[in-house]
Amino acid sequence: MQPTILLSALLAKHHTKTAKSLCQIFDRHGVKYEFLETKDIWMRDFMPILLDDGRLISYDYDPDYLKDEKYSHLKTKIQPLKEHINLAIDGGNFVRFGGRAIMTDKIFRENPSKTKAEIVETIKQKCALSELIIIPRQPYDMLGHSDAMVRWIDENSVLVNDFSNESKSFNDRLIKTLKKSGLDMKFMKYREGFFTKKRDWGAYLNFIKIKDILIVPIYGIDDDDVALQQIKKFYSDYKVETINLSEIIELGGALHCITAEKFGR
Repeated sequence: MQPTILLSALLAKHHTKTAKSLCQIFDRHGVKYEFLETKDIWMRDFMPILLDDGRLISYDYDPDYLKDEKYSHLKTKIQPLKEHINLAIDGGNFVRFGGRAIMTDKIFRENPSKTKAEIVETIKQKCALSELIIIPRQPYDMLGHSDAMVRWIDENSVLVNDFSNESKSFNDRLIKTLKKSGLDMKFMKYREGFFTKKRDWGAYLNFIKIKDILIVPIYGIDDDDVALQQIKKFYSDYKVETINLSEIIELGGALHCITAEKFGR
């Protein structure tokens, strides 16, 4: 079964060209999509998590970066579904393949009344996971999302973003954690000079997978080719499409961030 992709109506309103380009890719591949009325464009963060069996799991969307009253107009309220996790979670901090998922340790900080073991067990049970891998969050990253850091290639291997501009100790901790779970790691590499004050993360990993299609966000720069060569090698079974998402990336997210999924209409 192929999922329907969910987008915010605000994307079409404020980023018309981007929304049109994305819908053209969907139309070309027969991918269904819907626009929903939301309070911001970051669908991934608040929309329910879709499992392989079609179940949707809701959660408490109450991120620390939107706690201030002045941001209340940006917080989309989702009615709890029949299957609900009573934990504060951002959907962008949940990347899953089959029975395994990866989240950053921000999940612990946002749920201080629960023990780490309780949090892990609750998520595993609700999301039908055999393993929940907790990785260190990126230093200085306000969001603390795993979907910009690491993505699954298959159930036993992951593609890890380049954090060479972070501290060696962070890199070491991240690799050690993933290694402990027995994962085969591949690493994205960027040309020297790719990271700048304005471009402080590699958004290429924030792609979406639908059937045998991989849609990769790009910047519209020469470095795109370097990233795409690597992605095509690691995801050789997929048809790779690209979309220039530079105006969204500047806002702090990319393609995985602005989409969510459900099965059926």
